[in-house]
Amino acid sequence: MMNDKNPKTENEMRDNHAEMNKRVQYTWLKETLAQHEPTFIDMDQCHQAAVCIPLLKNQDSSYDVLFEVRSSTIAHQPGDVWMVEKGETPREAALRELKEELLLKEDQISYLGDMDKLYSGGSLVMHSFATEVKGYQNTFNPAEVAEVFTVPLEFFLHTDPECYVIRAKVEPGEDFPYELICGGREYRWRSRKEEVCFYQYEGHVIWGLTAKLMRAFADVVRDRETGYEKHV
Repeated sequence: MMNDKNPKTENEMRDNHAEMNKRVQYTWLKETLAQHEPTFIDMDQCHQAAVCIPLLKNQDSSYDVLFEVRSSTIAHQPGDVWMVEKGETPREAALRELKEELLLKEDQISYLGDMDKLYSGGSLVMHSFATEVKGYQNTFNPAEVAEVFTVPLEFFLHTDPECYVIRAKVEPGEDFPYELICGGREYRWRSRKEEVCFYQYEGHVIWGLTAKLMRAFADVVRDRETGYEKHV
């Protein structure tokens, strides 16, 4: 006895299966991507560093920014940054280092907020955090810090840094597969360009990543007060 319904041809069934697969893939991809938080590619290959921007109340009830000059005996970037250790967040690293290097007690530090992150072309991601330090008595660990000094926050709010451009030439390794790229050894690589900024205050030079972080911090404060346009 024949079925009253017209049987589907093999091609029709194949088309229906293909359409169903498309719907399943689309739904799956939508759900997968909805749960994905975008990040920077190769971020896991970057060094993670973190610093605090320590603020001290001065006699005028305004803020000074406290700076350290790190000891020249430190092997990695003397006078510069703090690296995030395994198992801690950037904020934890920055606060830990602040306490250790300035010999502070935990209740002397008030966390104010997360500041901007800075990516350096040298595969370094710098996290920064604003803090207020209370009751500071000019203490520091001489094994890690050579000296400390302060600069009025007002200086950064009213002073733009001097900035210069440096370029780094791309030099592929000896085993680089030139035969796989257009132009081979004659390929015209783009040189890496980076801005290096400097502040000068009463004989002190604040430069490099520290200067960029202070410029960004000043931009945030000015933007809140006056609608000042941030540097881009």
